[in-house]
Amino acid sequence: MGMSYSWVFKQSRVTVKGAEHLSELGAGQQFESQAEAEAWLSEIWPDLQDAGIDEVTLVEDNDVVYGPMGLSEE
Repeated sequence: MGMSYSWVFKQSRVTVKGAEHLSELGAGQQFESQAEAEAWLSEIWPDLQDAGIDEVTLVEDNDVVYGPMGLSEE
């Protein structure tokens, strides 16, 4: 049975546009490996930031792998 990885997002400001934007970006999708999940995040995080996401947490099935991790550029 394969493991599935996904990102849990924390938003401080939720907007309808932000929510629509997130689904377009593929938020909520599942990844077969941690490396795939991290590769997706590394490409998309500026867009997530624009959509109002402050923090992300990586989960494997229901277990937290790591996080929450801030999305600031510092």
